[in-house]
Amino acid sequence: MKKLFTTVLTMLTSIICFAQRGGTERSYEAIGLADGDEIAESLKIAIPLLIVGFLIAYIFMWSKKDTSKTDDASTNIGCFGIIIMAVGAFFLLPLLAWVEYIFVNIMTIGFAIVVVGVIIYFIYSALTKK
Repeated sequence: MKKLFTTVLTMLTSIICFAQRGGTERSYEAIGLADGDEIAESLKIAIPLLIVGFLIAYIFMWSKKDTSKTDDASTNIGCFGIIIMAVGAFFLLPLLAWVEYIFVNIMTIGFAIVVVGVIIYFIYSALTKK
């Protein structure tokens, strides 16, 4: 019974924490959910940028065994590859909005199932006590 009480108290605390978070608007509400064509366009831009940026950074920075022998020019070019990857990650924001939307819905359904389960458990345990 103590574990169940602790679990219920923890869930209530998490509800309060979610209610107290910074803003009331989620990112998919602020920027809107992209449709399939917008997602495809952003992926057409983001995936090549991520691949090219990774290859540049890997060739000029990350593949070097001894970092003391690297010169500043190759390090600067490798840093440019990381910047290209960051730009590619920026173009993935419409997809991230969909991921957040799906995650929020799954968490809401899971939380509702847990609450219903706790209520059923309390009713069942109250009815079976002698």
